[in-house]
Amino acid sequence: EQLDEETSGINDSRLVTMTVSSEMKRNALHRMNVPEFCNLIEKIESVHESLCKDIQDSFQMPEVCSLWIKSKEEERKLPFQEKHIMQQASIVGNLENFGVLKNSLGRKPSKCEEQVEGKEDGISTVIEFGAGRGYLTQMLADCYGINRVFLVERKAYKLKADRSLRQNESLTLERLRIDIEDLNLNAVESLQGVPFLATGKHLCGAATDLTLRCCFPEYRKDSSEQSTANIHFGGLAIATCCHHLCQWKHYTNKKFFLDLGMAKEEFHAVTWFTSWAVDANHDSDFPDTTDCVSHLQSM
Repeated sequence: EQLDEETSGINDSRLVTMTVSSEMKRNALHRMNVPEFCNLIEKIESVHESLCKDIQDSFQMPEVCSLWIKSKEEERKLPFQEKHIMQQASIVGNLENFGVLKNSLGRKPSKCEEQVEGKEDGISTVIEFGAGRGYLTQMLADCYGINRVFLVERKAYKLKADRSLRQNESLTLERLRIDIEDLNLNAVESLQGVPFLATGKHLCGAATDLTLRCCFPEYRKDSSEQSTANIHFGGLAIATCCHHLCQWKHYTNKKFFLDLGMAKEEFHAVTWFTSWAVDANHDSDFPDTTDCVSHLQSM
Protein backbone atom coordinates (compact mmCIF):
# COMPACT_ATOMS: atom_id res chain seq x y z
CA GLU A 1 0.00 0.00 0.00
CA GLN A 2 2.82 2.40 0.85
CA LEU A 3 4.47 1.68 -2.51
CA ASP A 4 1.24 2.58 -4.35
CA GLU A 5 0.95 5.86 -2.44
CA GLU A 6 4.62 6.63 -3.00
CA THR A 7 4.26 6.43 -6.78
CA SER A 8 0.82 8.01 -7.09
CA GLY A 9 1.80 11.48 -5.94
CA ILE A 10 -1.09 11.53 -3.47
CA ASN A 11 -0.68 11.60 0.30
CA ASP A 12 3.01 10.72 0.17
CA SER A 13 4.39 13.91 1.72
CA ARG A 14 3.29 12.49 5.08
CA LEU A 15 4.88 9.08 4.57
CA VAL A 16 7.83 8.13 6.72
CA THR A 17 10.35 8.43 3.91
CA MET A 18 14.01 9.32 4.24
CA THR A 19 15.10 12.73 3.01
CA VAL A 20 17.79 12.32 0.37
CA SER A 21 20.55 14.84 1.03
CA SER A 22 22.68 16.50 -1.64
CA GLU A 23 25.64 14.43 -0.49
CA MET A 24 23.66 11.22 -0.93
CA LYS A 25 22.62 12.27 -4.44
CA ARG A 26 26.20 13.11 -5.36
CA ASN A 27 27.55 9.83 -3.99
CA ALA A 28 24.94 7.86 -5.94
CA LEU A 29 26.14 9.50 -9.16
CA HIS A 30 29.78 8.80 -8.34
CA ARG A 31 28.96 5.11 -7.96
CA MET A 32 27.74 4.93 -11.57
CA ASN A 33 30.06 3.47 -14.18
CA VAL A 34 30.62 5.36 -17.44
CA PRO A 35 28.00 3.53 -19.58
CA GLU A 36 25.34 3.96 -16.87
CA PHE A 37 26.08 7.65 -16.57
CA CYS A 38 25.98 8.24 -20.32
CA ASN A 39 22.75 6.26 -20.72
CA LEU A 40 21.15 8.45 -18.07
CA ILE A 41 22.31 11.65 -19.79
CA GLU A 42 20.93 10.44 -23.12
CA LYS A 43 17.61 9.51 -21.52
CA ILE A 44 17.30 12.94 -19.90
CA GLU A 45 18.11 14.72 -23.16
CA SER A 46 15.58 12.60 -25.06
CA VAL A 47 12.81 13.36 -22.56
CA HIS A 48 13.71 17.05 -22.53
CA GLU A 49 13.62 17.25 -26.31
CA SER A 50 10.19 15.61 -26.49
CA LEU A 51 8.60 17.77 -23.77
CA CYS A 52 10.31 21.15 -23.82
CA LYS A 53 10.83 22.03 -27.47
CA ASP A 54 7.79 24.35 -27.54
CA ILE A 55 8.49 26.15 -24.25
CA GLN A 56 9.35 29.81 -24.78
CA ASP A 57 10.68 32.52 -22.50
CA SER A 58 8.16 35.20 -21.61
CA PHE A 59 9.70 38.26 -19.99
CA GLN A 60 7.09 40.92 -19.26
CA MET A 61 7.20 44.50 -18.02
CA PRO A 62 3.60 45.75 -17.75
CA GLU A 63 3.08 49.47 -18.15
CA VAL A 64 1.48 49.74 -14.73
CA CYS A 65 4.56 48.15 -13.13
CA SER A 66 6.91 50.37 -15.10
CA LEU A 67 5.10 53.48 -13.86
CA TRP A 68 5.10 52.11 -10.30
CA ILE A 69 8.87 51.51 -10.43
CA LYS A 70 9.47 55.00 -11.83
CA SER A 71 7.43 56.61 -9.05
CA LYS A 72 9.29 54.62 -6.38
CA GLU A 73 12.63 55.65 -7.87
CA GLU A 74 11.61 59.30 -7.85
CA GLU A 75 10.53 59.00 -4.21
CA ARG A 76 13.68 57.01 -3.42
CA LYS A 77 11.49 54.36 -1.85
CA LEU A 78 12.51 51.38 -3.96
CA PRO A 79 13.27 48.79 -1.26
CA PHE A 80 14.99 46.10 -3.33
CA GLN A 81 17.49 45.47 -6.10
CA GLU A 82 16.69 45.92 -9.78
CA LYS A 83 16.89 42.19 -10.56
CA HIS A 84 14.14 41.48 -8.03
CA ILE A 85 11.94 44.21 -9.53
CA MET A 86 12.33 42.73 -13.00
CA GLN A 87 11.42 39.26 -11.76
CA GLN A 88 8.38 40.47 -9.84
CA ALA A 89 7.13 42.55 -12.76
CA SER A 90 7.50 39.61 -15.13
CA ILE A 91 5.58 37.28 -12.80
CA VAL A 92 2.61 39.63 -12.52
CA GLY A 93 2.89 40.61 -16.20
CA ASN A 94 2.45 37.01 -17.30
CA LEU A 95 -0.54 36.68 -14.98
CA GLU A 96 -2.04 39.75 -16.64
CA ASN A 97 -1.41 38.27 -20.09
CA PHE A 98 -3.29 35.13 -19.08
CA GLY A 99 -6.21 37.24 -17.88
CA VAL A 100 -5.83 36.27 -14.23
CA LEU A 101 -5.07 39.85 -13.16
CA LYS A 102 -6.51 43.19 -14.23
CA ASN A 103 -4.22 46.14 -13.60
CA SER A 104 -5.43 49.28 -11.88
CA LEU A 105 -3.91 51.69 -14.42
CA GLY A 106 -6.28 54.59 -14.86
CA ARG A 107 -9.11 52.70 -13.18
CA LYS A 108 -11.11 54.61 -10.58
CA PRO A 109 -14.21 52.80 -9.29
CA SER A 110 -17.35 54.90 -9.24
CA LYS A 111 -19.28 55.49 -6.03
CA CYS A 112 -22.02 53.21 -7.31
CA GLU A 113 -19.52 50.45 -7.97
CA GLU A 114 -18.07 50.80 -4.49
CA GLN A 115 -21.50 50.45 -2.95
CA VAL A 116 -22.28 47.14 -4.64
CA GLU A 117 -21.47 44.60 -1.97
CA GLY A 118 -19.30 41.71 -3.09
CA LYS A 119 -18.64 43.12 -6.56
CA GLU A 120 -15.13 42.22 -7.69
CA ASP A 121 -13.08 42.98 -10.77
CA GLY A 122 -10.97 39.87 -11.21
CA ILE A 123 -9.23 38.14 -8.32
CA SER A 124 -8.76 40.44 -5.33
CA THR A 125 -7.15 38.00 -2.87
CA VAL A 126 -3.54 36.79 -2.97
CA ILE A 127 -1.68 34.17 -0.96
CA GLU A 128 2.08 34.59 -1.30
CA PHE A 129 3.88 31.39 -0.31
CA GLY A 130 7.44 31.72 0.98
CA ALA A 131 6.67 35.42 1.15
CA GLY A 132 9.87 36.57 2.85
CA ARG A 133 9.58 40.34 3.16
CA GLY A 134 6.48 40.42 0.96
CA TYR A 135 7.57 42.77 -1.81
CA LEU A 136 5.99 40.73 -4.61
CA THR A 137 2.68 41.23 -2.84
CA GLN A 138 3.36 44.95 -2.49
CA MET A 139 3.65 45.27 -6.27
CA LEU A 140 0.44 43.27 -6.71
CA ALA A 141 -1.42 45.42 -4.20
CA ASP A 142 -0.21 48.74 -5.62
CA CYS A 143 -0.58 47.87 -9.30
CA TYR A 144 -3.51 45.45 -9.45
CA GLY A 145 -5.94 46.54 -6.77
CA ILE A 146 -5.50 43.48 -4.56
CA ASN A 147 -7.43 44.12 -1.34
CA ARG A 148 -6.82 40.96 0.71
CA VAL A 149 -3.39 39.46 1.31
CA PHE A 150 -2.07 36.38 3.10
CA LEU A 151 1.71 36.17 3.51
CA VAL A 152 2.90 32.63 4.31
CA GLU A 153 6.42 32.50 5.74
CA ARG A 154 7.99 30.37 8.47
CA LYS A 155 10.88 32.76 9.18
CA ALA A 156 10.91 36.19 10.78
CA TYR A 157 12.22 39.06 8.64
CA LYS A 158 13.13 42.67 9.18
CA LEU A 159 12.45 45.45 6.66
CA LYS A 160 9.22 43.81 5.54
CA ALA A 161 6.69 45.35 3.16
CA ASP A 162 4.03 44.90 5.85
CA ARG A 163 4.36 48.45 7.13
CA SER A 164 3.69 49.93 3.70
CA LEU A 165 0.87 47.45 3.01
CA ARG A 166 -0.87 48.26 6.30
CA GLN A 167 -0.96 51.93 5.33
CA ASN A 168 -3.35 50.95 2.54
CA GLU A 169 -6.73 51.32 4.22
CA SER A 170 -8.50 49.28 1.54
CA LEU A 171 -6.24 46.26 2.06
CA THR A 172 -6.53 43.50 4.67
CA LEU A 173 -3.22 41.81 5.53
CA GLU A 174 -2.64 38.56 7.40
CA ARG A 175 0.84 37.14 7.92
CA LEU A 176 0.79 33.40 8.59
CA ARG A 177 4.02 32.29 10.23
CA ILE A 178 3.93 28.59 9.48
CA ASP A 179 5.68 25.98 7.37
CA ILE A 180 3.86 25.46 4.06
CA GLU A 181 3.80 21.71 4.72
CA ASP A 182 1.72 22.29 7.86
CA LEU A 183 -0.67 24.87 6.42
CA ASN A 184 -4.32 23.89 5.95
CA LEU A 185 -6.10 26.61 3.98
CA ASN A 186 -9.48 25.22 5.06
CA ALA A 187 -8.60 26.31 8.60
CA VAL A 188 -8.12 29.96 7.56
CA GLU A 189 -11.59 31.32 8.27
CA SER A 190 -11.19 34.59 6.38
CA LEU A 191 -10.30 32.66 3.20
CA GLN A 192 -13.41 30.49 3.05
CA GLY A 193 -15.37 30.90 -0.18
CA VAL A 194 -12.99 33.57 -1.49
CA PRO A 195 -11.32 33.09 -4.92
CA PHE A 196 -7.57 33.49 -4.46
CA LEU A 197 -4.40 33.73 -6.49
CA ALA A 198 -1.39 31.74 -5.25
CA THR A 199 2.02 33.28 -5.87
CA GLY A 200 5.59 32.63 -4.86
CA LYS A 201 8.96 34.03 -5.84
CA HIS A 202 11.93 31.71 -5.33
CA LEU A 203 10.13 28.83 -3.66
CA CYS A 204 13.07 26.72 -2.63
CA GLY A 205 13.23 23.03 -3.52
CA ALA A 206 10.19 21.04 -2.39
CA ALA A 207 8.35 24.22 -1.31
CA THR A 208 6.75 24.37 -4.77
CA ASP A 209 5.34 20.84 -4.40
CA LEU A 210 4.15 21.63 -0.88
CA THR A 211 2.43 24.77 -2.18
CA LEU A 212 0.60 22.77 -4.85
CA ARG A 213 -0.58 20.29 -2.23
CA CYS A 214 -1.72 23.16 -0.04
CA CYS A 215 -3.74 24.76 -2.86
CA PHE A 216 -5.34 21.45 -3.89
CA PRO A 217 -6.18 19.70 -0.60
CA GLU A 218 -8.49 17.25 -2.37
CA TYR A 219 -5.36 15.43 -3.55
CA ARG A 220 -4.21 14.82 0.00
CA LYS A 221 -5.73 12.01 2.03
CA ASP A 222 -3.85 12.49 5.27
CA SER A 223 -6.94 14.03 6.88
CA SER A 224 -10.67 13.48 6.40
CA GLU A 225 -11.08 17.22 6.90
CA GLN A 226 -9.22 17.85 3.65
CA SER A 227 -11.94 16.18 1.60
CA THR A 228 -14.43 18.95 2.37
CA ALA A 229 -12.50 21.80 0.79
CA ASN A 230 -14.15 25.21 0.87
CA ILE A 231 -11.39 27.18 -0.79
CA HIS A 232 -11.62 28.58 -4.31
CA PHE A 233 -8.42 28.39 -6.31
CA GLY A 234 -8.24 31.10 -8.98
CA GLY A 235 -4.72 31.00 -10.39
CA LEU A 236 -1.07 30.23 -9.74
CA ALA A 237 2.30 31.81 -10.51
CA ILE A 238 5.47 30.41 -8.94
CA ALA A 239 9.12 31.14 -9.63
CA THR A 240 11.00 28.06 -8.46
CA CYS A 241 14.60 27.75 -7.32
CA CYS A 242 17.10 25.34 -5.73
CA HIS A 243 15.88 22.33 -7.70
CA HIS A 244 18.74 20.26 -6.31
CA LEU A 245 16.88 20.30 -2.98
CA CYS A 246 13.70 18.73 -4.40
CA GLN A 247 12.59 15.49 -2.76
CA TRP A 248 10.80 12.50 -4.27
CA LYS A 249 8.57 12.15 -1.21
CA HIS A 250 7.14 15.64 -1.84
CA TYR A 251 7.09 15.58 -5.65
CA THR A 252 3.51 15.97 -6.90
CA ASN A 253 3.80 14.38 -10.34
CA LYS A 254 5.34 10.98 -9.72
CA LYS A 255 3.10 9.07 -12.13
CA PHE A 256 3.99 11.45 -14.97
CA PHE A 257 7.69 11.07 -14.20
CA LEU A 258 7.52 7.27 -14.04
CA ASP A 259 5.44 7.09 -17.24
CA LEU A 260 8.33 8.81 -19.03
CA GLY A 261 10.40 5.70 -18.34
CA MET A 262 12.34 7.38 -15.54
CA ALA A 263 12.90 5.80 -12.13
CA LYS A 264 12.79 7.18 -8.60
CA GLU A 265 16.60 6.96 -8.35
CA GLU A 266 16.91 8.93 -11.59
CA PHE A 267 14.75 11.67 -10.09
CA HIS A 268 17.47 12.23 -7.50
CA ALA A 269 20.07 12.40 -10.27
CA VAL A 270 18.04 14.87 -12.33
CA THR A 271 17.59 17.18 -9.35
CA TRP A 272 21.30 17.02 -8.58
CA PHE A 273 22.21 17.84 -12.19
CA THR A 274 20.28 21.12 -11.97
CA SER A 275 23.06 22.66 -9.87
CA TRP A 276 25.44 22.22 -12.82
CA ALA A 277 23.60 24.94 -14.73
CA VAL A 278 24.93 27.65 -12.42
CA ASP A 279 28.36 26.43 -11.36
CA ALA A 280 30.53 26.93 -14.44
CA ASN A 281 31.13 28.71 -17.73
CA HIS A 282 28.98 26.89 -20.26
CA ASP A 283 30.32 28.72 -23.29
CA SER A 284 32.95 26.03 -23.77
CA ASP A 285 32.56 23.37 -26.41
CA PHE A 286 31.72 20.09 -24.74
CA PRO A 287 31.62 16.81 -26.64
CA ASP A 288 28.33 15.51 -27.97
CA THR A 289 26.73 12.86 -25.76
CA THR A 290 26.81 10.41 -28.65
CA ASP A 291 30.54 10.12 -27.97
CA CYS A 292 30.09 10.37 -24.20
CA VAL A 293 31.54 6.96 -23.34
CA SER A 294 34.79 7.34 -25.25
CA HIS A 295 35.27 10.89 -23.96
CA LEU A 296 34.82 9.96 -20.30
CA GLN A 297 36.97 6.86 -20.60
CA SER A 298 39.77 8.99 -22.02
CA MET A 299 39.71 11.36 -19.05
